[in-house]
Amino acid sequence: MNSSNRNRPAGVSIRLVKRPASGFWAILEHRRIESKHFEDYKTPPDAVGLIQGPVASILAAADVAEKAAAVQVAEIRGVCPTHMTVIAVYGDTSAVEAALRAVSEDLCNTIFPDHDNF
Repeated sequence: MNSSNRNRPAGVSIRLVKRPASGFWAILEHRRIESKHFEDYKTPPDAVGLIQGPVASILAAADVAEKAAAVQVAEIRGVCPTHMTVIAVYGDTSAVEAALRAVSEDLCNTIFPDHDNF
């Protein structure tokens, strides 16, 4: 494995958007699934992290992100509304960066767990 892929979780894409533009924000908010646990933002947060991948991976990513930093996580509607494939991590830049870093590290360590540990 080359060094550029060493710290990337297989099958998962992670992106950071700093200072979301109004068009990005409008699209994201239109696609965000409404949830009672999510506190709506009156203005866009400093940053938004996007995590796309298999359902099990992004569910785990949501848990890791919220435990790692002061962020909110929301499901983003995909092309097919019945298949969750993207979550957004909202918060200030340092918190979102910390959450995405924790997700990347955690998913890299658990994508192919040692089956003896089950």
